[in-house]
Amino acid sequence: MGKLLAIPAVMVVLLAGALVWSGGAAHPRADFAFINRGDIYTLDLNRMSFMQDFRLTYGIREGLFSPDPETLRPVPTGAASYDISPDKKVWTFRLRPEAKWSNGDPVTAADYVFSWRRMLEQPGEYTYLFYYVTNAERYEAAYAKRAPFDFGTVGMKAVDPLRLRVELDDPVPYLPDLLAFPPFYPRHERSMAPFLLTQADGKTIYDAAYTRPPHVVTNGPFVLTKWEYKVRLLLEKSPTYWDKANVRSDRLEMVVNENALSQFLQYDSGQVDWLADVKGDEAAELRAKGRTDLHSSPAFGTAFLTFLVQPTLPPGGGGGKNPLADARVRQALAMTIDKKFITDNITRMGELPARTYLPPDGTLPDFRWLPGPHQPAGGPTAPYAPEEVRALLPDAAGPAGPGLPYDVKRARALMADAGYPNGQGLPVLPILFNSENPTRAKIAQALKDQWRAALGVTIEVQQIEGKVYKERLSKKDYAIGLGAWYGDYPDASTFTDKYLSTSLQNDCDWRSKAYDDLCAAAKKEPDAAARVTLLSRAEHLIDTEVPIVPLYHYTNVSMSRSNVEGVLPNPRGTTIFKAVKVRR
Repeated sequence: MGKLLAIPAVMVVLLAGALVWSGGAAHPRADFAFINRGDIYTLDLNRMSFMQDFRLTYGIREGLFSPDPETLRPVPTGAASYDISPDKKVWTFRLRPEAKWSNGDPVTAADYVFSWRRMLEQPGEYTYLFYYVTNAERYEAAYAKRAPFDFGTVGMKAVDPLRLRVELDDPVPYLPDLLAFPPFYPRHERSMAPFLLTQADGKTIYDAAYTRPPHVVTNGPFVLTKWEYKVRLLLEKSPTYWDKANVRSDRLEMVVNENALSQFLQYDSGQVDWLADVKGDEAAELRAKGRTDLHSSPAFGTAFLTFLVQPTLPPGGGGGKNPLADARVRQALAMTIDKKFITDNITRMGELPARTYLPPDGTLPDFRWLPGPHQPAGGPTAPYAPEEVRALLPDAAGPAGPGLPYDVKRARALMADAGYPNGQGLPVLPILFNSENPTRAKIAQALKDQWRAALGVTIEVQQIEGKVYKERLSKKDYAIGLGAWYGDYPDASTFTDKYLSTSLQNDCDWRSKAYDDLCAAAKKEPDAAARVTLLSRAEHLIDTEVPIVPLYHYTNVSMSRSNVEGVLPNPRGTTIFKAVKVRR
């Protein structure tokens, strides 16, 4: 019997009550209480990259544009209107005069310039998105070297308090989607000033304490009023928000609970209204039980293995020569993963086994995937449309289709050709994952078993706390890791940009001039169809050289009752809290 189904109803109430009291003193019930995808890593715009951080940020901050709560298309919020030059390289935004910070100060064009400049002077994982702006990349490089460079030549200018001009190197038709993404949100410089730190080299950074109450000043529909570490975050409707009449709840609470079973207990007893992410076993068990409050949808995201491909392994990867620098070893490992076993026996929520990095969920209807290098004779030669890829994936092991097939015989030949016949001579490689994710623990063990059986390869499973795991990947102190990527905006570049040689998010340190050149050409290509062709060719390099191995395309799974509005799953996993309401 499943572990959820085995708990008597009276125990659910008692256990959930214990969970509430274990968090500290009793407090009034929020209008809407939820458990996020995980605990907050950071609310510093420069440093954030995890979905749960972005999700909360959409509630407390706002940019020139914001995702529409239903369609997720960018709609003007901080911007009252805008003009585009005939060559589509200059955008002038007129800010909403009624927009205020939570301390009552007006939101000005200078607040956007300050925040964007911080992204260049204290680079984060999304700084590369600002490279569309004229001279932004050059300024970042000069600042890093403490070399002189006139910031006035960078294409972000406060014309006056309510006018912001953005100058681009090339047309960017999806600029509103970028501007709706938190790295492009403004910040309040005066409230951050006490947290300014000057480093020994003269560069300035801000202590992340500026993001915590009572210091934090924001401009979104809610104000962060309390942050109890590992317990909860409390958000209250902002009295200064320009559109407060359309904010449907007065008080939100994010409950921190990283145990899947106790999450369910809190939900089932009514202590929380929404589980943003229901994991693995619990989701499959509830699905089998026919729970109508379990909701799922195909996701704009892919789970994958990431390989560190630099020539030498770091200490965390075992040290010494790195066999993963050889594409033949990576391809052999990729072609001996039974991905259908993973989706049928571990994830079990209708996920599609993956052969491509970009998901075919339908978010990018015009994208095309090139046929893989082992396409059978007489097989299709034309690129695959999203619906064609989806049709192939239930039998992802077959030779036809994009990417690499499941092919043990070919994989063994590749390993032997690389100098590791039957795995001989290959060092023990650690596979790293975050310990609070039980699904990844099972996947890591399955991979260990499959690779041993197919290739004679020995893998060491390593689980570590989430923040340490993130840091290890970012610092490239690992060999193999379990990772994932969700698209941040509806364009293929939200996936392809991650693996540019210059990207801070390129955890595998894969460097391909051919790939960089294709992405650079796509950036300048004005024709939409030609641009898709370039990005398809770039994505094909990832799928065949496999610096990462796509495992499966996500399904977003959440739980909410019929009286909760504004939280149903969507491909990007985005939630706009101003639209959330619980009908009591």
